[in-house]
Amino acid sequence: MKYVLDSSAIIEGFSPPLDQEIIIPPGVLEEVKNKGYEFEGMKIISPERRHIEKIEEIARKTGDFEVLSPVDIEILALALQENAIIITDDYAIQNVAEHMGIKWISLHQRGINKKVRWKWRCESCGRYYSKYYDTCPVCGGKLRRVRIK
Repeated sequence: MKYVLDSSAIIEGFSPPLDQEIIIPPGVLEEVKNKGYEFEGMKIISPERRHIEKIEEIARKTGDFEVLSPVDIEILALALQENAIIITDDYAIQNVAEHMGIKWISLHQRGINKKVRWKWRCESCGRYYSKYYDTCPVCGGKLRRVRIK
């Protein structure tokens, strides 16, 4: 089995069984390379553009796109590409992984227990939007992410 580690898994010292393959996208390496962590035995693989685009498409549908970093998207795309398990405590990564059928393991958090879809709601006028805006297009209020029931 292959594992894709997010930065927190490396920082927390995740150690898989010795016979397992560890892969990370370049973005994870960039996030932690100057912090003194060892990368011995890890393969650095760039996810293919088509997998990144698929993750972005699904993340937009779930409402997670705006809270995922480019590195988070790389992690998900690499797991999709390599049919790997993601090691992460990030709920947005876990949610998109659930929607994509990608397996994940949480390190220190309980992890999500169901798939969620999100919308954006204006804190001023109460209108709902299925896509993100910097401010409410109607009244200019601040938008907040809320679960769809």
